Amino acid sequence: MKARKKKWSPIRRNWVLCSIVFIAPALLMFLAFTYYPLIYSIYLSLTDWSGATKTWNFIGLDNYKLMLSDKILGQTIGNTIYFAVVLLLMGFALQLGSALIIFSKPRGHGVIKVLLYLPAVMSSIVLSFTWIQFLQYTGYINQGLEAVGLGEYAKTWLKSEKDVKFWLCLIQSLQYAGYGMVFFLTGLNSVPQDLLEAAEIDGAYGWRRFVRVILPLIMPSITVTLFISITGALNTYAIPFALTGGGPNGASTTLTMQIKQRAFSYRQFGYASAISVVFFLAIAGVTSLQLYLTKRREVEY
Repeated sequence: MKARKKKWSPIRRNWVLCSIVFIAPALLMFLAFTYYPLIYSIYLSLTDWSGATKTWNFIGLDNYKLMLSDKILGQTIGNTIYFAVVLLLMGFALQLGSALIIFSKPRGHGVIKVLLYLPAVMSSIVLSFTWIQFLQYTGYINQGLEAVGLGEYAKTWLKSEKDVKFWLCLIQSLQYAGYGMVFFLTGLNSVPQDLLEAAEIDGAYGWRRFVRVILPLIMPSITVTLFISITGALNTYAIPFALTGGGPNGASTTLTMQIKQRAFSYRQFGYASAISVVFFLAIAGVTSLQLYLTKRREVEY
């Protein structure tokens, strides 16, 4: 005997149709603003489109070959790697350190938490113009040096090729210290108190308790924070653009700035698309590796 096909009841059929109706707009918008631009960028990377014409020529992998001999792009990649590494290390230390301080609940910890988180909700442009008051030649840092008799060390800090990347990393790390702090505080507050008390009974105090007990238990928070930090560091744009414009001599130009310049300043949309595609693959590879490594160290309790 042939098996009968199960018929859907009118209620179930209406429920499925309603679900499709409600999901379809969001799904269409997701496809339109995520996958379509990605696929279209890959296609443009194989052309010589200038961004100002209705026609373009298909040139295959020529844009990707050009990237191998582009010295300016090489400097930009070096700058981006520097920003990514320093921002990751500096930001992680500031975020976790801030969370541990707040978690210990010192006097006025509520006010400290607000002050640390405040820069994260400020516009990067506003924050940049605030920092200019400190870092320009007549700024507060040089005024402080002159006040203590060290005026010979005064300089325009953002005009030094040696110092500019460090200052930009410091500014961005301080901006998002409170943002990462919230994730770490969530992890710290979820650690069972009885486990901490048991660790103290077994003689685990201070650094030893942190490494052996607390750190493994907050790995989910570390996974999320590192993912956000890595993607944010690699996509650094607003603060270097506002403070230095990529200077001096390209010392603070990042890949995101280079893509924008190639596309809109030099009218090389095809070449900029090729850089974007490679950049996307690099970010995807780095973050996938990070998620794999950190998730392996997560523990359940």
